[in-house]
Amino acid sequence: MKSSKKGKKIVFLIVLLALIAAVSVFGKLVFWQSSYSVPKYKFSVGLFDKIIKAQDSGGTAELTEDEVNQVISLYSKEYKSGSITVKAVQAGLEGDKIKFYIPSSYKSFNVLLTSEGSISKEKDKIKYTPDYFKVGKITLPKSYVMEKLSGRLKDRAAVEQDSVVFSTKGIPVGITALSVKDDKLLVTLEKRQIDIENMLKGQFDSLKDIVKDLNLFTKTNGGTSAGSETGKTGGGTGSTSKNETSSGNDQQDFSGVIKGLNAASGSVSTGAQKSVIAQMMSVVGNMSNSSYNPRSAEGSIRAAYGKLSPQEKSQLKSAILSNVDTSSAEMLYNMMGN
Repeated sequence: MKSSKKGKKIVFLIVLLALIAAVSVFGKLVFWQSSYSVPKYKFSVGLFDKIIKAQDSGGTAELTEDEVNQVISLYSKEYKSGSITVKAVQAGLEGDKIKFYIPSSYKSFNVLLTSEGSISKEKDKIKYTPDYFKVGKITLPKSYVMEKLSGRLKDRAAVEQDSVVFSTKGIPVGITALSVKDDKLLVTLEKRQIDIENMLKGQFDSLKDIVKDLNLFTKTNGGTSAGSETGKTGGGTGSTSKNETSSGNDQQDFSGVIKGLNAASGSVSTGAQKSVIAQMMSVVGNMSNSSYNPRSAEGSIRAAYGKLSPQEKSQLKSAILSNVDTSSAEMLYNMMGN
């Protein structure tokens, strides 16, 4: 009798230990690479040149893995839906497949989601057909994930059969074909004039910064200078000047723009381009003076910029975009008169 009870206890302990071991292994598989973070990518002059050349000729741009992530970084932002938070997205290119790394969190638990599949362009949509979805090292049922996605995707994305499709509406370039081959993303673009300003307006997540920072630069069309325009409320009792609202933050913003322009100067190849940048640095450096009127200086910038060749203009703009935040870049483009 005692021997029977002892045997049952041993069996119970073995089962308990097995369950603990199974839970432990499952936990390690689920939370594999849970601390994974996406590095920061910076949109480069080289990538910008590739896009310009491909669109000018209606040709195909061959993007490396790093360049694909530069593009993703412009549009990717943290996304929350219920208890799930998608922190960032990173792409990897392997043969003719594209793989996505998506560090996320569910409530307070960090996990790494991954998915690999093929990508293509069909009509006015970009189509991603996944081979699998994983959380950590655990493969999730594809039908289950697609069902969940169909209820969460909004705006320009949707689930169609066994694929996730994204509308190309609003993308500032015309994509006619898309595929992965030999570890590169091949993007064939429609031949047309590239509009850098439209790439900035409404496309980058920092659009709100353009509105926020409008007070940093003058709009020459109105003939007003930074620091001189006043804001008014009804009855004229609430008027305030930009000079009164300026702060140390503005000074810091100006110095950041100047630093970026200095870096851009090192990215261009001709003295004429460097001269345009030097004149812009001078204008920005004087912006902190409320009595400064940049109209004549901006006229000189426009004249110098107008003498550049189309190739020099494209290289100059891409150098600025690569080294200055998008809101400030838009204002600098206005200085040049495009």
